Amino acid sequence: MKTTRIAVAALGAFATAGLLRAGAQCRLVGTVTDSSGAPVEGAAIVVTTPSLTTFKTTLKTDKKGSYGALLNDCTMPYHVRVEKDGFVASEVDKKIPINDIGTVDVKLVKASEAPGKAAAAAPSAGDQAVLAYNAGVEALNGGDKAAAESKFLQAIAKNPDLPAAWLALTQIAYEKKDWPKVIEYGQKATDLDPSQSSLYTMMAEAARQSGDKKAAAEWTSKYAEANPDSPEILYNKGIEAYNKGKMKDAEAALSKAVEAKPDFANAHFWLGMAAFNQNKKTVAKEHLEKYLQLDPSGKEAGTAKEILPLLK
Repeated sequence: MKTTRIAVAALGAFATAGLLRAGAQCRLVGTVTDSSGAPVEGAAIVVTTPSLTTFKTTLKTDKKGSYGALLNDCTMPYHVRVEKDGFVASEVDKKIPINDIGTVDVKLVKASEAPGKAAAAAPSAGDQAVLAYNAGVEALNGGDKAAAESKFLQAIAKNPDLPAAWLALTQIAYEKKDWPKVIEYGQKATDLDPSQSSLYTMMAEAARQSGDKKAAAEWTSKYAEANPDSPEILYNKGIEAYNKGKMKDAEAALSKAVEAKPDFANAHFWLGMAAFNQNKKTVAKEHLEKYLQLDPSGKEAGTAKEILPLLK
């Protein structure tokens, strides 16, 4: 059978970051105790993330002071606030590896035991930074991005080493297409926390929009190195193999891409084409039909419709 191979460009940039990815889960667990080591039952565990401002989940500790939660996207950092009436609240930033367990154990201090209570000491600069950051998250959740940006700027003024605030500022700048600020804020965020690989895509796009092709390529390469199993990286590997005529390699990479991201329309199309070039009619039919289901008026819809009758 004569095969058909169509060359295609790989993804030039990953336009969005921080999106939920299948297979990127992790667990957050921990125990809350008081200063004597006794478990604190009924403490509220509030989990948020600057990467997805609509996300917020609240847990309660059990009789043993324990809590646990499954987090769906651990490419993002999380902010954990622990609070209980009669105690001073505690806050922690946590980045958990994908498919791993992150532990945040917290020792709450009773308000009556808090140092400096009698003198009514003002919050430290670090505490003020956290308060400003939390107010920024609340403003974002309320849809007021200008107020949120102002609060995040206040947070870094109080604590320049707060990576979550730099991350949030980078995302706001990206939405505003303020490319110089994306580069400035993103560089600071990644310097403080190199694990923030979700920012690499934004940095690549900001560099590209600023005309710095070399920097764009470097940030794209960093993203690929940090996220070798992301659907986009797997897709690019598949397309590279396809364009070289290595259909088995293309099929392997693209299969992993659609496994990680089942609604990845273009990956389904090129997986179907890789199978078609190997005379794997059943596999080709399955993925070309899936492509048309996901993107019926897509760029490759005509080609898919032409090939499907050949796969009966």
